[in-house]
Amino acid sequence: MKKNNGATLVTVLIILVLVTLLGTWAVKSSILGLKISTNSQVRSLLLENSNSALFNVEDPNQIARQLAMDGMFSYFNSADNSNDELVFCYRPSSMNTFYSMDKMSVIAKDGTTTKMGVPGFCKAGEFSSGRSAIQAQIYLQKNAEPDAAPFSTAPKGTSLGQSDVPLVALNIGVTVISILPSYANATNAQIEACFKKTAILENAKEENCPTSINSDVNKKKCTVEQCFDNLSIPYNLQHADYIVGGSPKLKS
Repeated sequence: MKKNNGATLVTVLIILVLVTLLGTWAVKSSILGLKISTNSQVRSLLLENSNSALFNVEDPNQIARQLAMDGMFSYFNSADNSNDELVFCYRPSSMNTFYSMDKMSVIAKDGTTTKMGVPGFCKAGEFSSGRSAIQAQIYLQKNAEPDAAPFSTAPKGTSLGQSDVPLVALNIGVTVISILPSYANATNAQIEACFKKTAILENAKEENCPTSINSDVNKKKCTVEQCFDNLSIPYNLQHADYIVGGSPKLKS
């Protein structure tokens, strides 16, 4: 009897160990599945937000307005502005219009931000989604076209001298970066500092670029994408090139 009782105890202990191992494996699998699902949802939300900003750039109902003298496309008509980045925060909930000249900033070719002040850069708490979770910033720059074709500055579908649309067609590059700040431990100051950085590597300054949440010093050229990546903040960056004139179209 004693030998049988001892064998039963060993068997029960083995079964308990197996059940514990199976339970641990099931919990770990569930956590991994949850992480995968969460990451997929985050990527989807960020992508949708960036696309929403680009859809506003492409809105044909806004083209004449944006080609006006105070529009975002006509900003690059001046030779003094041709190398600038025009930057503004995407704030649908607090903006009457998609773009406003008094709510934009400029990053010069040397990386400085003093030309037009800082009202265009996103600040903490300025969200682009109804969930108050995602922030997004839009960068516009004029792409160089050394071999422009004759009449390439005339909008398609218009008659020269008989159209209300300004006689301008530009090759404009648009970059949108969307971030989810709540998924990282970065401070508001660090996030706002990243938003003031260029989207173009060639325009990045040799300045402090955070390498982690707790490290601020690392001399290197720093773009907005690299800045948020170094802070481990989930982000989505979209870029599209447009020929803007009579209507915007993606450059093939």
